[in-house]
Order: sequence, then structure tokens, then C-alpha cells
Amino acid sequence: MQQDAIGGYVEDGSPVIGIVTRFTPATMPEAHAHQRGQLAWCPDRPVTVETGRALHLVSPGTAIWLPPGHRHRIRAAGPRQSVNLYTLPEAAPLPARPAPFRLAALERELFRSLAGASRAERREPAFARMAAVLWDRLDRPAGAAALPLPADPRLRRIALAHLEGDDRPLDAWAEALALSRRSLQRLVTRDTGQNWATWMRDLRLSRAIAPLMAGESVQNAAHAAGYATASGFVAAFRAMHGITPGQVQRRMGA
Repeated sequence: MQQDAIGGYVEDGSPVIGIVTRFTPATMPEAHAHQRGQLAWCPDRPVTVETGRALHLVSPGTAIWLPPGHRHRIRAAGPRQSVNLYTLPEAAPLPARPAPFRLAALERELFRSLAGASRAERREPAFARMAAVLWDRLDRPAGAAALPLPADPRLRRIALAHLEGDDRPLDAWAEALALSRRSLQRLVTRDTGQNWATWMRDLRLSRAIAPLMAGESVQNAAHAAGYATASGFVAAFRAMHGITPGQVQRRMGA
């Protein structure tokens, strides 16, 4: 039997294979894909999930569906538990693109039961019935925060680094990428439609979403975004996202 090197599951032909693992920041894998589809849930902390040109911000009350063969990278600010269901393409009626799904109490219990089942238990009729109930409950994707990422891999590198707290200025990034200051500015404008300062402001504001999803105070989120006062942060956040930080928390179920 073949083992998935990243997911850790052993391929045995079951329609759905569950596994529960733990990661520290140092052991979280780089971008990868699985032959099976993956429904991933991290119940203990918010995570970011990079899927091509989108960065999904996923709360502990939400799972994200990653179709078969779709490259992705999951990151968290600290150690995380990962509860996963790996499915054959025909086993789960889920979208062809990555999508988040909110998990109510019933879905969470079903998820844990399916993920913790042994190979023998997966062959029992009750397992198939539980899986069918879960797919039936996940009837539509949830509205969840997703940030567009630049097409240019150099700018994607800057964006992902900045979202993780790397505040290097324009000149430092230009040097790191072997570009002139003006060339980097033109690249940002061409790819994002923004100048460097506006792009950096929006990335800083986006850094606040993870602490908001974790249920932290608006003041802590403001500090994560580089704002000295909560009032200035709330105004800027609302201008960018169209909703307040408090509304983000309520929508995410933080």
C-alpha cells in the first residue's frame, strides 16, 4: 500500500480516509498536492491556506475543501491540529475549486468520527452513512475571507512574507530581488493596480484578520496591522473591506 508522504494516510481504496495530525510551524509542509481531495479542518487556531493566486483565511469553525491535484500550503502562527478527510473524486459531491465550509456542532462531530475511524471501521455501512450525512450538511460553500495574490512570483513572495510580519521596505525588497527601486514599483503597479504604499497598507490591514478570527481584541488586531489606535484601524479596515472588524469576527464565528 502506498503512503501519501505529506498527508500521512495509507491508500487502501476506501472512498474516504481520515487522519488527525499535529504540526508545529517548523514542520508545516511547503506547497504540495494530493491525489485525493482533502477536506481540512484546524479546530484550534486560524490558518492561512494558499491556493494559487488566493490566500484563504480560515477560522477554527470552518473547513476548507482542496480538490484532487490542487496545490496548496497551510500555515498557522503556532502549533496546530489538522483533522483531514481525504476522498476519492467521486466520493464527495464538493466543488471543483477550493472552497470553505462552515462547521456547526453536528458537522464537527461527524468530521472527528470519520477522521478517527480505523480501516476496518471505514468498511462498515455506518461509516458510509455518516459520510453521506456530512456531505449532505455541507450543502453550500461559506463566505470566508480570501485575499488575491499577485500573479508575479516575486510579488507573491513579498505578499506572503509581509502577511507573516516581514516589514522590509521597498529598497530592501528591490535589492533582495535584484531589481531597481523603479522597476519594482512598476511591477507592483502593473500586477496589482496599486502603488507600493497602498499595496503595503492593504497587506498590513489583512494581517489583522487572523487575530480577529482567533477572537482577539480589536486593539490587538490593530497592533498586528501596525496601527497605534483602534479607531484609526477600524476606519481603515472598513474602508478596505466594507465591514468592521467586529463584523468579521461574527461572520467567522470567532
